[in-house]
Amino acid sequence: MAVFTAIGSFLFGAGSFMAGLTAAGLRIAAGIAVSAWAKAMQGEPEPAKFGVQGRLQGGEDVPRSIGKGESCTAGSLVWHGTFGAGGTMSARVIALYDLPIRELLYPIVDGVDATLLKGQAHSNYGWPVQQYRKGGVDHLWVKFYDGTQNAADPFLVSTFGSDPDRPYGPDRIGRGVAYVIIFARAPERNDEGDKPLFQGIPNFKFVTHGTRWYNPASDDTVGGSGAHRWDDPGTWGGVGDFNPLVQLYNLMRGIRDSTSGQWLYGMQGISGARLPAANWIAAINDAQAAIAGPNGMEPTYRAGGEIQVGAQVAVTVEALLTAANARLVENGGVYTVYVGPPGAPVMAFTDGEILSTEEQTFSPFFSLADTVNGVDASYPNPAEGWNTKKAPPLLRPDLEPLAGNRRLMASVSLDLVPYPGQVQRLMKWALAEALRARRHTFVLGPEFRVLEPGDVVRWSSARNGYIDKLFRVDGVIYKSNLDVIVDLTEVDPSDYDWNQGTDYRPVIDGPLQLVGPKPMPMQGWQVFPAIIPDDQGRPRQPGIEVWAASGVPSVSNVRVQVRVGDESGPLVFDSDAIPYEDPWKWVLERVFPANTPHVVRGIFVGPPAAEWSGWFAVTTPNVKLTGLDVEIDELAEEIKESVAELDQWTRFNTREEIERQRKAILLAVQGQLGDYNDRKVIRQGIFATSESNRAEWRQDILVATGPGSAIVSRIEELRAEVFDPVTGLPATAEAVNLLSAEVHDSETGLTAVGDAILSLVSSVPGASAEGLIRIFTSATAAGEDVRIALSTAANGSAGPSSSALYLTSGGGNSELLMVAGRIAAITSPTGTKRGLFVVEGDNVYMDNARIRNLTAVNIQANSLDASVINVADLLAQNAAIAGQLTVGSSILIDGPNGRIVVSD
Repeated sequence: MAVFTAIGSFLFGAGSFMAGLTAAGLRIAAGIAVSAWAKAMQGEPEPAKFGVQGRLQGGEDVPRSIGKGESCTAGSLVWHGTFGAGGTMSARVIALYDLPIRELLYPIVDGVDATLLKGQAHSNYGWPVQQYRKGGVDHLWVKFYDGTQNAADPFLVSTFGSDPDRPYGPDRIGRGVAYVIIFARAPERNDEGDKPLFQGIPNFKFVTHGTRWYNPASDDTVGGSGAHRWDDPGTWGGVGDFNPLVQLYNLMRGIRDSTSGQWLYGMQGISGARLPAANWIAAINDAQAAIAGPNGMEPTYRAGGEIQVGAQVAVTVEALLTAANARLVENGGVYTVYVGPPGAPVMAFTDGEILSTEEQTFSPFFSLADTVNGVDASYPNPAEGWNTKKAPPLLRPDLEPLAGNRRLMASVSLDLVPYPGQVQRLMKWALAEALRARRHTFVLGPEFRVLEPGDVVRWSSARNGYIDKLFRVDGVIYKSNLDVIVDLTEVDPSDYDWNQGTDYRPVIDGPLQLVGPKPMPMQGWQVFPAIIPDDQGRPRQPGIEVWAASGVPSVSNVRVQVRVGDESGPLVFDSDAIPYEDPWKWVLERVFPANTPHVVRGIFVGPPAAEWSGWFAVTTPNVKLTGLDVEIDELAEEIKESVAELDQWTRFNTREEIERQRKAILLAVQGQLGDYNDRKVIRQGIFATSESNRAEWRQDILVATGPGSAIVSRIEELRAEVFDPVTGLPATAEAVNLLSAEVHDSETGLTAVGDAILSLVSSVPGASAEGLIRIFTSATAAGEDVRIALSTAANGSAGPSSSALYLTSGGGNSELLMVAGRIAAITSPTGTKRGLFVVEGDNVYMDNARIRNLTAVNIQANSLDASVINVADLLAQNAAIAGQLTVGSSILIDGPNGRIVVSD
């Protein structure tokens, strides 16, 4: 026990030893650390708050931090970069805490709780975020490292390892640092009409279960029960990680980096012997005891939050004591802790054992300055994005008349208590204790020198009317004659009563998203079947007509969606290009199947907020097309599907194949390439830089064999980059050449695959040009596939343009497809011969065509007056003319004379 003889002589001199005695002074002399509750009740100012770090930080001066229990942080930005065609993918590395943590629970994206699909992890990007999966396509992923990692992220190393601007090397391990990587895909058109997925760069906060702590109550070598060992961090962790007294115990012994063993935060040089195990284990178990909460039984005391190592240790100690309304007492270098209701009394005495020859003081009532009759508290609220929330204030109107009809409030910030039930329990218990005004200070004989601050004594006093009344020892000071001065404050176990049904007041959580203007509903929406005629007024196609209300302000266009069948059917029409103008009705520009049920909905385009109409049912008219129409339409649809599939293969699968081969080479270097037993890699390159300009050549060659498999691949890449000194933007030219040959065992037997890719990309600010040649072959016992693609794409001030040539063979079929704004063939580039064939837009132009058999609906002769003749109708009505037609016959249409001449 600490002996403060000098202090005692000063404060308790003859005739005046009570004059300077204050609760705060005696508490300091006795080495008692109390919670913010006790300070607030005595009118002391509140210290700086911890709070939740809700904004992403960056830079070299970001303080290190520790995650305790359930906590939330925005972290600090470590690195970011973009990749993919046109930079459509981004990656951001965000450090969370500077000690390993247990778990990442979920992110908060733009202020709204999000769900991680942890059972559907992407091999490179990590867990998809459910709220950012649209149309089956993921746009946001979170990859989590808990701080125990011993290697850098392989995808970032392979993708950015040689990046000239933002390299990400294998040394970026982050030992001991818990961090996340945010991968985001630039959103495409939103077919459901919702607001855009991303409004700029999203803001993130991350809710976690923090560091694993040593718990003496789980160590059977110090009197606990369990396998925890102080010198083996691998045994740490469990329910005690959320216990404020477990966290305080680790803080008192000093928090160290688990990877290096170096001290990070907290006290230094305090051994376990100075924290009596029996005392701490009892307090920890009391804090862990179950009590009724808003969602059922829960631990009585928990704590969670982010502690920055720049904070004074005393401030952190006070915050943890506040979370449990506890007291920490230091006696002769030994630290004991007291939590919850008063314990069993350690001694009992009566009036006769008080030295009547010494002065005594008694405070039966508080002064007005020390009176409290109400309390409020603020805390981080997980239900509102971990923003600070005020708990319902606890008022005692029955006590206000005693204070001159004044409402005297104490206010406390519970920075480490994100639990509304615990907050209200602490408020009730702290106020009940604060209302205990009786305080005695007197002198006892030497036999009471065993008392320590924090002990509970039982006093029976005829003078004061006490019968076995309990008092807490708040201060003990020795006098030079071995007598002891004690400072006692009344306590009562009933102060800690709790009835969840009557004491708890439900908390109303506010919405996390801002409330904007009310959406404008679709007005006057009607849907009708429509018949589309040809230029002669004959029914040719089934259609759909939609109507909307007229003259609605702020509307520029109407967006319409059509699905086949019902709301769950395939989306066959989606356009917002319909101008909103008189006569406020429109026939949709698409060929719909005849006599088929559809559902149609619409939404106004232009208002800041609008909402869809309901789905309206309509059945298209039963308009029969001619045989030629059907053949052409079906053929056009078939070709369209083939071109779309080949375009996807050319533009996107090509990039994926290049990345797959790059990854295979990297994995081979790391010795992780699947089941390949023998792997050999050659990697070489040349780089030249001048100021910010750069030229590089790289070549990677992989050969590998394994059971039933062999692969050879070569990737050669050339890149030149020069920055415009005026705009600061780069001009680049890139060439990538990939050759690969692979044989592997599949479900259908051996499969042989060859691939050759030559890709050229040139770009300057505001313009780009791409050229691609790809040859692919595949052969299996079940079939074969050959594809050759030549494609071009350009984009500049005149807009985008592209063309492609596809050749395919396999399964007994072959196809040649050409896609371009104009397709032309001539017999002579000099124009000396007129053989000409041109496809432009919807028209085909031929010069000097010779056709053996001709099937047509209409024939138009632009140079004749009688220009349109329906050949099918004509021949059916003129058997004489039909009888004259033979193989090799020709038909002359003489418009001016109204004659049809058949000749051989």
